Amino acid sequence: MSEIEKELLAVSKVKKKTPGEDHQKYLTRLMKAVSKVSDDDWEQLSEEAKGWNNGAAELHKAGAKLENFPDYDGPEIEAEEEKAPEEEAPPPKRAPKARKTSACHTIKTLVAKKPSITVDDLSEKLKSSGMKVSDVTIATLRSDTRDTLRVLNELGIGEFKL
Repeated sequence: MSEIEKELLAVSKVKKKTPGEDHQKYLTRLMKAVSKVSDDDWEQLSEEAKGWNNGAAELHKAGAKLENFPDYDGPEIEAEEEKAPEEEAPPPKRAPKARKTSACHTIKTLVAKKPSITVDDLSEKLKSSGMKVSDVTIATLRSDTRDTLRVLNELGIGEFKL
Protein backbone atom coordinates (compact mmCIF):
# COMPACT_ATOMS: atom_id res chain seq x y z
CA MET A 1 0.00 0.00 0.00
CA SER A 2 1.17 3.51 -0.81
CA GLU A 3 2.36 5.77 2.02
CA ILE A 4 0.30 8.60 0.51
CA GLU A 5 -2.76 6.35 0.51
CA LYS A 6 -2.17 5.42 4.17
CA GLU A 7 -1.90 9.10 5.09
CA LEU A 8 -5.11 10.01 3.23
CA LEU A 9 -7.01 7.06 4.71
CA ALA A 10 -5.96 8.08 8.22
CA VAL A 11 -6.97 11.72 7.89
CA SER A 12 -10.24 11.00 6.08
CA LYS A 13 -11.21 7.95 8.15
CA VAL A 14 -12.28 6.24 4.91
CA LYS A 15 -12.18 2.45 4.82
CA LYS A 16 -9.57 1.08 2.45
CA LYS A 17 -10.48 -0.47 -0.87
CA THR A 18 -12.44 -3.69 -0.56
CA PRO A 19 -11.87 -6.69 -2.82
CA GLY A 20 -13.94 -6.29 -5.97
CA GLU A 21 -14.39 -2.52 -5.53
CA ASP A 22 -13.68 -0.60 -8.73
CA HIS A 23 -10.37 1.22 -8.29
CA GLN A 24 -11.61 4.49 -9.81
CA LYS A 25 -14.66 4.51 -7.53
CA TYR A 26 -12.37 3.91 -4.55
CA LEU A 27 -9.98 6.72 -5.53
CA THR A 28 -12.93 9.08 -6.08
CA ARG A 29 -14.45 8.11 -2.72
CA LEU A 30 -11.13 8.77 -0.97
CA MET A 31 -10.52 12.08 -2.78
CA LYS A 32 -14.00 13.37 -1.91
CA ALA A 33 -13.58 12.45 1.75
CA VAL A 34 -10.18 14.13 1.97
CA SER A 35 -11.65 17.26 0.35
CA LYS A 36 -13.97 17.58 3.34
CA VAL A 37 -11.38 17.29 6.16
CA SER A 38 -10.83 20.23 8.50
CA ASP A 39 -8.21 22.85 7.74
CA ASP A 40 -6.08 21.60 10.65
CA ASP A 41 -6.15 18.04 9.29
CA TRP A 42 -5.39 19.31 5.77
CA GLU A 43 -2.37 21.26 7.00
CA GLN A 44 -0.99 18.09 8.64
CA LEU A 45 -0.86 16.25 5.31
CA SER A 46 2.41 15.93 3.42
CA GLU A 47 2.84 17.99 0.27
CA GLU A 48 2.72 14.74 -1.74
CA ALA A 49 -0.66 13.81 -0.24
CA LYS A 50 -2.07 17.31 -0.80
CA GLY A 51 -0.74 17.27 -4.36
CA TRP A 52 -2.30 13.91 -5.15
CA ASN A 53 -5.67 14.99 -3.74
CA ASN A 54 -5.69 18.35 -5.56
CA GLY A 55 -4.68 16.64 -8.81
CA ALA A 56 -7.35 13.98 -8.33
CA ALA A 57 -9.99 16.67 -7.76
CA GLU A 58 -9.00 18.41 -11.00
CA LEU A 59 -9.09 15.14 -12.96
CA HIS A 60 -12.49 14.30 -11.44
CA LYS A 61 -13.86 17.72 -12.41
CA ALA A 62 -12.64 17.18 -15.96
CA GLY A 63 -14.27 13.74 -16.10
CA ALA A 64 -10.87 12.04 -16.50
CA LYS A 65 -9.49 8.93 -14.79
CA LEU A 66 -7.86 9.56 -11.44
CA GLU A 67 -4.20 8.66 -11.33
CA ASN A 68 -2.90 6.11 -8.88
CA PHE A 69 -0.66 7.16 -5.99
CA PRO A 70 2.84 7.93 -7.30
CA ASP A 71 4.50 5.82 -4.60
CA TYR A 72 2.39 2.70 -5.26
CA ASP A 73 4.38 -0.25 -6.58
CA GLY A 74 1.91 -3.15 -6.69
CA PRO A 75 1.04 -4.64 -10.10
CA GLU A 76 -2.59 -5.64 -9.46
CA ILE A 77 -4.04 -2.13 -9.79
CA GLU A 78 -2.38 -1.39 -13.12
CA ALA A 79 -3.99 -4.53 -14.55
CA GLU A 80 -7.38 -3.49 -13.18
CA GLU A 81 -7.05 -0.02 -14.73
CA GLU A 82 -6.62 -1.56 -18.19
CA LYS A 83 -10.24 -2.71 -18.33
CA ALA A 84 -12.22 -2.02 -21.47
CA PRO A 85 -13.03 1.68 -21.96
CA GLU A 86 -16.77 1.00 -22.17
CA GLU A 87 -16.78 0.50 -18.38
CA GLU A 88 -15.85 4.15 -17.79
CA ALA A 89 -18.64 6.51 -16.85
CA PRO A 90 -19.24 9.46 -19.16
CA PRO A 91 -17.88 12.80 -17.95
CA PRO A 92 -20.24 14.68 -15.66
CA LYS A 93 -22.52 17.24 -17.28
CA ARG A 94 -21.23 20.75 -16.88
CA ALA A 95 -23.29 23.67 -15.72
CA PRO A 96 -23.73 26.58 -18.12
CA LYS A 97 -20.67 28.86 -18.21
CA ALA A 98 -22.40 31.85 -16.63
CA ARG A 99 -23.54 29.65 -13.76
CA LYS A 100 -19.99 28.41 -13.11
CA THR A 101 -18.58 31.91 -13.07
CA SER A 102 -21.27 33.02 -10.67
CA ALA A 103 -20.64 30.09 -8.30
CA CYS A 104 -16.88 30.61 -8.48
CA HIS A 105 -17.25 34.30 -7.74
CA THR A 106 -19.64 33.57 -4.88
CA ILE A 107 -17.29 31.02 -3.29
CA LYS A 108 -14.28 33.32 -3.55
CA THR A 109 -16.24 36.23 -2.09
CA LEU A 110 -17.51 34.16 0.85
CA VAL A 111 -14.03 32.81 1.60
CA ALA A 112 -12.45 36.29 1.37
CA LYS A 113 -15.03 37.62 3.84
CA LYS A 114 -14.65 34.64 6.20
CA PRO A 115 -11.55 32.54 5.46
CA SER A 116 -12.47 29.97 8.12
CA ILE A 117 -15.78 29.09 6.42
CA THR A 118 -16.19 25.33 5.95
CA VAL A 119 -17.00 23.41 2.78
CA ASP A 120 -20.33 22.39 4.31
CA ASP A 121 -21.25 26.01 5.09
CA LEU A 122 -20.29 27.08 1.57
CA SER A 123 -22.33 24.23 0.12
CA GLU A 124 -25.40 25.25 2.13
CA LYS A 125 -25.08 28.91 1.08
CA LEU A 126 -24.73 27.94 -2.58
CA LYS A 127 -27.70 25.55 -2.42
CA SER A 128 -29.85 28.22 -0.76
CA SER A 129 -28.92 30.52 -3.65
CA GLY A 130 -30.06 27.87 -6.12
CA MET A 131 -26.56 26.92 -7.27
CA LYS A 132 -25.60 23.28 -7.77
CA VAL A 133 -21.88 22.82 -7.11
CA SER A 134 -20.09 19.64 -6.04
CA ASP A 135 -18.29 19.56 -2.70
CA VAL A 136 -15.08 18.71 -4.55
CA THR A 137 -15.34 21.91 -6.61
CA ILE A 138 -16.18 23.93 -3.51
CA ALA A 139 -13.23 22.46 -1.59
CA THR A 140 -10.84 23.11 -4.48
CA LEU A 141 -11.94 26.73 -4.93
CA ARG A 142 -11.92 27.31 -1.17
CA SER A 143 -8.40 25.93 -0.85
CA ASP A 144 -7.17 27.99 -3.82
CA THR A 145 -8.74 31.18 -2.47
CA ARG A 146 -7.25 30.63 0.99
CA ASP A 147 -3.85 30.12 -0.63
CA THR A 148 -4.27 33.39 -2.54
CA LEU A 149 -5.12 35.16 0.73
CA ARG A 150 -1.93 33.73 2.27
CA VAL A 151 0.10 35.12 -0.64
CA LEU A 152 -1.55 38.54 -0.24
CA ASN A 153 -0.67 38.47 3.47
CA GLU A 154 2.94 37.56 2.70
CA LEU A 155 3.23 40.38 0.16
CA GLY A 156 1.71 42.88 2.59
CA ILE A 157 -1.13 43.62 0.17
CA GLY A 158 -3.83 42.45 2.56
CA GLU A 159 -4.33 41.30 6.09
CA PHE A 160 -6.54 38.23 6.27
CA LYS A 161 -6.98 36.09 9.37
CA LEU A 162 -6.61 32.49 8.25
